[in-house]
Amino acid sequence: MLLHIGLLLAIIYFVLGLKKPRIALITVPITCGVFVFIMFTGDNDGTTFEAFFAIVAVIVAALSSLLFAAARRASTKWPTTWATRPLTWAKWLLLIFAFLFLEIIGFIVLVNVPAFGFPFMILFVVTIALIGVAINYGLTSRHATATYVVSTIGACMRQNLPLPMALESAAARQNDERARALLLISKWLVQGYSLAESIKRGFPKCPSYASAMIAAAERINQLPQAFASIEADMTAKSEESKKIEPVSPFYPIVLVTAVGFLVWGMMTLVVPLWSQVLTEITDFGQFPAATRALIRIASFIGLENRPLFLIVLTFTIVIVVPYCVYIRFRQRRPSDPYTSSRIGDFLKWHLPVLRSFEKNSSVLHVAELLRLSLNAGETVNGAISNALSLDLNNCFRKRLQAWLEKVEAGENISAAARKSRVGSSLAWAFDDKANQGNTPAVLETVESLHRSNYNYKANLVRFIASPCVTLIMGSLVGFVIYAIFSAPVSIIHYLADVVYP
Repeated sequence: MLLHIGLLLAIIYFVLGLKKPRIALITVPITCGVFVFIMFTGDNDGTTFEAFFAIVAVIVAALSSLLFAAARRASTKWPTTWATRPLTWAKWLLLIFAFLFLEIIGFIVLVNVPAFGFPFMILFVVTIALIGVAINYGLTSRHATATYVVSTIGACMRQNLPLPMALESAAARQNDERARALLLISKWLVQGYSLAESIKRGFPKCPSYASAMIAAAERINQLPQAFASIEADMTAKSEESKKIEPVSPFYPIVLVTAVGFLVWGMMTLVVPLWSQVLTEITDFGQFPAATRALIRIASFIGLENRPLFLIVLTFTIVIVVPYCVYIRFRQRRPSDPYTSSRIGDFLKWHLPVLRSFEKNSSVLHVAELLRLSLNAGETVNGAISNALSLDLNNCFRKRLQAWLEKVEAGENISAAARKSRVGSSLAWAFDDKANQGNTPAVLETVESLHRSNYNYKANLVRFIASPCVTLIMGSLVGFVIYAIFSAPVSIIHYLADVVYP
């Protein structure tokens, strides 16, 4: 009965999703909540399974209809706020639900029929690898799109072309994300919005540091020079992404997951039989120390603290990982940072290696805008005030604010920079004794220095961290292999002592 009701509701929600997608998206959790209540209060297993499949049918029908409904509409008709983009949210929710559904089925089969459950373990590992590849592709594609859009706008401005018409011509006869972004920016420009606001509305995926730099440069009429600096930064990052990494960031996660499933399977199916054989052939025999250590670790996680482990694992998969991916793709707000951005900036500023990268990147962007502001005839305190609108680390922003206050109080610019600890390179650029009247040229040198320094440190960390990760992962795999295969060797030795005393 429940299964028929679920199928009927699935049809209703499919039609409702096509006609009224927002109502369908809002009411699906309520309907599924009713079926979840029936699952936990049902008198027999048949009712539980019917309610479960009814939930599956309703969610799949609603999300599929949302995809069809959103795909039929023109992209310009949908606002860019996250709460009103059913196409994106329905697509991701459908993928996440499909992944969780497969893993739930696999876990049920694995617990009840271990021999048939191991293919689902392989599926889980492969799924994690594919998710990693998809995330990496999304980040790379996003950066490539942003580089193309920014470089196209910069080229049009350097050629003194009418920007709306030039962007429409650049996007002609194309139907990809880059062309759509250019057309939307052109549309907002025609309606009278500024370039920074047009990019914010037409291309919301533009990197926050680029958007902040464009907005700040537009106030001082230095847009062509700002676009040249942004293109240089993006080109440097593109060159870094093209380099071959000896160890992928997702390699340790996939390897640990695969090794964890292997250990779980061995400890569940094989080691108990070995222990029984060892007990029967000798009264005082025991496994080698490595095997005993692996058994204790597996028992601590899988037996003694299984409920806690399952809760932590579920929380990590359902909450932590999606939230981390969401933060990675989310745009920063330089003017009003998110709480998570503040926490992340604080951690990155106080961690040993990341602190160097954060300070180097912040000084680079500040030097870029200070040079543009001084070339436009701004005062030093006005240039520093403009730099405060950039997308900087929140801890460095406080130092920059302290520098501005000291300069406005009448202190020497170079001495105030040293006292505020915004960087010795910036203090040197404003030193009247060493660089009198040559500050913009020195700031350009500072830009080049910090851009090269960032790339050098990134390569250094990559070539140091990759071998270390390889050694750690190799040690982990070697320990597991030794612990597993030394157990049957010890049994053979005990058998040999019994046969040949």
